[in-house]
Amino acid sequence: MLDIRWLVICSALILQMQAGFMCLESGLTRSKNSINTAAKNIIDFGVAIILYWVCGFALMFGASKAGWIGSTQFFANPDTPQLTAFLVFQTMFCSTAATIISGAVAERIKFNAYIWIVVLMSSLVYPLFGHWAWNGLETGELQGWLGQLGFVDFAGSTVVHSVGAWAALAAIIQVGPRTGRFTNNQPPRRIQGSNLQFSVLGLMLLWFGWFGFNGGSNLVLNDRVPTILLNTLLSGAAGLVSAGLWSTWRYKVPQVEVLINGCLAGLVAITASCHAVTPALAIVIGATGAIIAQWFEKFLERWQIDDVVGAIAVHGGAGVWGTLAVALFGQVEILGTGLSRYSQLGVQILGILTAFELAFGATFFGLSLLRRITPLKVSRAEEKAGMNISEHGAVSEMYEFLQFIETQAQSYDLSLRATIDDPFTEVGLIADRYNAMLDALENALLHTSAIVQTAINGIITFTPPTAGLKITTANPSAAQILGCAVEDLIELPLDRFIQWPTEWVADKQLTLSSLLRKGHHELVGYRWDQSKFPLEASIAETHLGQQPLYVVIFQDITDRRNARLILQRSRDQLQHKNAELEETLQKLKQTQAQLVQTEKMSGLGRMVAGVAHEINNPISFIYGNIQPAMNYADDLLGLIQQYQIHCSDPPAVIQDYTEAVDLEHLQADFPRLLQSMRVGAERIREIVKSLRSFSHLDEAEFKYSRLDHDIDSTLMILQNRLSHFQDRSPINVIKDYGDLPKIRCYPGQLNQVFMNIMNNAIDALEGAFLVNNWNKNSAETPQKQPEIQIQTRVLSPEWVEVAIADNGPGIEEKNLSKIFDPFFTTKPVGRGTGLGLSISYQIIVQRHHGKLECQSIVGQGARFVIRLPNQ
Repeated sequence: MLDIRWLVICSALILQMQAGFMCLESGLTRSKNSINTAAKNIIDFGVAIILYWVCGFALMFGASKAGWIGSTQFFANPDTPQLTAFLVFQTMFCSTAATIISGAVAERIKFNAYIWIVVLMSSLVYPLFGHWAWNGLETGELQGWLGQLGFVDFAGSTVVHSVGAWAALAAIIQVGPRTGRFTNNQPPRRIQGSNLQFSVLGLMLLWFGWFGFNGGSNLVLNDRVPTILLNTLLSGAAGLVSAGLWSTWRYKVPQVEVLINGCLAGLVAITASCHAVTPALAIVIGATGAIIAQWFEKFLERWQIDDVVGAIAVHGGAGVWGTLAVALFGQVEILGTGLSRYSQLGVQILGILTAFELAFGATFFGLSLLRRITPLKVSRAEEKAGMNISEHGAVSEMYEFLQFIETQAQSYDLSLRATIDDPFTEVGLIADRYNAMLDALENALLHTSAIVQTAINGIITFTPPTAGLKITTANPSAAQILGCAVEDLIELPLDRFIQWPTEWVADKQLTLSSLLRKGHHELVGYRWDQSKFPLEASIAETHLGQQPLYVVIFQDITDRRNARLILQRSRDQLQHKNAELEETLQKLKQTQAQLVQTEKMSGLGRMVAGVAHEINNPISFIYGNIQPAMNYADDLLGLIQQYQIHCSDPPAVIQDYTEAVDLEHLQADFPRLLQSMRVGAERIREIVKSLRSFSHLDEAEFKYSRLDHDIDSTLMILQNRLSHFQDRSPINVIKDYGDLPKIRCYPGQLNQVFMNIMNNAIDALEGAFLVNNWNKNSAETPQKQPEIQIQTRVLSPEWVEVAIADNGPGIEEKNLSKIFDPFFTTKPVGRGTGLGLSISYQIIVQRHHGKLECQSIVGQGARFVIRLPNQ
């Protein structure tokens, strides 16, 4: 009675392994398929129990026909309690073998097709191989042909686990992989399970049930049971630890799936020999089985075998190893087959191969016939929706939310909002946040639409050349410029309104690519009435989903073209004004030199103040007259414009005069000359302000400024001296601006430094010219192009540098040490005061805490280096 009770208890433990398989497989599958996976686990359990009672037990343990098949015990009705307990126990084994297939083919096999696999497995494949290996087990005299040869598989590493794995392999090949699991030239896509903690719970239930699996296989409760249970415990733990170490080495983290399958592989591997090995060897078998399972799983991936839970590697790979371990490590006296280890190994290999041929072959052949009757795999749409819905109609909040998103993605209707039945669920919270995002997106689109609709420029979107360059949207300004209604433009080709470059008319894609690269373009446009007009356009590429979409922004530049013609006519007058201003500036410089010379001995600060006072009056006069001059110019341009409007056909003499004065160039140059005059006058006023504040440096404004902008401003003031150098070719200014940040400084004072140094450079180049260094009539001296080089760069996070160099005659070495002394100058008497560089030195060194030095080689030029702290 004790043995019967032991078998019943072990049967109950194996029964709860079904719960373990359900938790394990449901957790390793995606949530949209978890219900289907659980349903397959329960249905295969019920079908396997019924079929095993009807015929499976008879084929496996009925009276043997020549060791190949059982012939009695159909619709089993055992006549003893011992046989009844044995029937219950073996029924649990059959259900375990069948449920192995469930996880391997999860997420894509039809429910009815899976039932047929379970029918085949429970009624034929498992009982038939079980007869060959275990028939007569209940009496202690094996009658199956494999058992008689000496094949040993104590609790079913091959009989249960490998048979289930090879049947699963055949099913996977027939059904095919999940959509998106394998793609060409890409690593296999890893599909994450929905609930790994649920899978870990399943592992613990299976591990607990394995005590009944292996312990019950002893059939009696004797002194061997504790060793069997200990070996089972140790092997599972060894597989777990071994897999964890392997995963950490291979993936840098202990992946949960690897830990689970490593433990299961250890349990599968010890199942065949748990009664005949020592605890130390049980650890070796379990640890090795886990590694073999991981290797086998990667091998199957390489052949694009999509095993969702790794069942084939765990139950097949580790099952084969566990069966071989019987011969390698099993104690011969306990095995009791009378075979040597080599002979035992041969029999074990024969059993493994026989199991593969039967389970794989029968399942593959059976499914080949079945797929001619009904599809084995769900459709792509059903697989995408999830088998919870397609196979069982189990609609969830998440499914309804995803359906809403799909509907919105197809309709592009941002006014739709997700329905929230319960805002306190995870899906409700997600839907609420999604609705909030839609509100913000719709708001942004409304703002964008408002900007586009009210923009002054025309905005048109159009399709790529392959789709005909058709206009898809246009704003009101585009319709107004083209002289039609917005709806008239839709679906018309863009080249109906814009003239493409002549050489590219035949290849619109080439034209579009060129326009995208070059930014702004001046093109010829056609209005609705086919009249031409000049336009400026820029084209950009974007994407609407996966489809390219192009945007063109354009404006009518007719008025701009006309303004150019009018401004060109004023060129001579502006040049005359500029000459007067240059003459005035020259006189102001002479006055400054005279004042400095006169007040030299009265003290530097007092002299500078006097110069500032003297300069202020004339420059105020000049600055005050610039604005009236600009107003007069505007009146003149307006008069010219009115003349052109009302006298479209002027006399020939006026037309000839218009061409003679190059009206278009005059119109382009007119604003630049005016601006140059204004900037020059403003700069002189800044100079006056700097001179006034020189003796009170603390009063200057300390602020952020761009040094390259300040240098360009100085070059603009010096433009006339640079461009009209001794009536010869202009001085070549080479600029190499590094990417300088804004620095805190006294911009007006630094501008004075730049002005002083560059004026000195120009003076030096003029002096060299006067001694025939650039005299074209001199055959002895090589001709040189006068040149000033300006370079800015960041030396370090704390310092920036400005270097100004010329290729003039240079400075003698004896003068370099005195170059920054007050009143020292190398210029002829009356040409310099000797204060410019002294003031510059004070501004850089004392005021900005920087450095100023001069480097020079006689005959090659001079180079002034300014280093400023990057504050």
